[in-house]
Amino acid sequence: MTMFAVRSFAIILLLAQPAFAGEVNGTLSSRLDFYPDHADGTTSEGRSAEVKIDAFHDFDDSRIVGEFIARGDEKDSGRRITEARQAYLRTPFAGFDVFVGNRQEFWGKAESKNVVDVINQSDAAANEGKSGKLGAPSISAERYLDIGDLQLWYITGFREKTFNDSDAHPSSGLPVSFAQYARKDGKGADDFAARLSSFVGDWDIAGSVFYGTARDPILSVANGGSALSPYYALQKSIGLEAQYTGDVTLLKWESLHGTQTGLLGTHDFAAAVAGIEYTYYGPFETMWDIGLIGEIQHDDRPQAAANQFGVAGVRLVFNDIADSNILFLASADRKADQSFISLEASRRINDATSVKLTSQFYNARTPTSAFGQLSDDDAVILTVNIFF
Repeated sequence: MTMFAVRSFAIILLLAQPAFAGEVNGTLSSRLDFYPDHADGTTSEGRSAEVKIDAFHDFDDSRIVGEFIARGDEKDSGRRITEARQAYLRTPFAGFDVFVGNRQEFWGKAESKNVVDVINQSDAAANEGKSGKLGAPSISAERYLDIGDLQLWYITGFREKTFNDSDAHPSSGLPVSFAQYARKDGKGADDFAARLSSFVGDWDIAGSVFYGTARDPILSVANGGSALSPYYALQKSIGLEAQYTGDVTLLKWESLHGTQTGLLGTHDFAAAVAGIEYTYYGPFETMWDIGLIGEIQHDDRPQAAANQFGVAGVRLVFNDIADSNILFLASADRKADQSFISLEASRRINDATSVKLTSQFYNARTPTSAFGQLSDDDAVILTVNIFF
């Protein structure tokens, strides 16, 4: 989608919005990316625009929900997308709330990585972290039981992960070829998942099961070293989540255990994130909150950047009318071979405008490591959002 098309779409929606007052909200985002260490032959900067529309309509006991995005990028075709992240009907049936259509659902507790978040595919080319997800075409049902909240999922089709162009960022520098699948039905294979969540005292706990196509592909060099080939394995897994909420302390746990079946047979895997967040409220006689974050990641799947990472961070919440906040995270693998640093800062300018600054920096001693292949992908990103 061209930048002109995105801007035209935004103008049409701005003119139409009064007809849906109270049921439609929109965001127009303009983004500038700067890559200070870009390699020769890759982009040094990028400009993009995105329109997001959130809408709902209630009738009787049912609701129709929509979240639509249209994103255009001046240079990177991998970021261009027109997507119904959510477009579903929610209606009661036999004691359940039933959802039919494209839907997004987040599972997890940890800050740095969510190994149990298996429902939606990542819109990785968007480079938006946890918020960059694709809609899952599905039929799902939820019911509130005495022992907790039950979710059942039947996902009718698979969404492939998005990738940036080979001369864009972040990218390995190689184009991505057609995907291969362990399951004979490929993108048409069905996925099944279920989750039960509850609380005991100060603890929030949840357990989940998943049978389907792994969301992250195994990437290998193909075509004589001229392209990357994604391979999506069959995954069977059990997930566990726990969070303790104290006065100033959060304890977090996520784990995923199961098997993946691929080209080399079936292999057991284990992935987990354990963390703590300690918050100082109003230090130095201010209104601020300062949260100190520490997490340890373990993941022995072939898709993981490394077997183990240590993560440290600081969250600063100013508690002001502009909703100003800063999040800093730094992670390094167990062998100190590679590390990643990210910084996010955002605040509202007024009721209709906000600004967000994001930076990310990769470092690696070994060029062939996961982060070594991203050595020219350091980025500083400025996003301005206009709400209507």
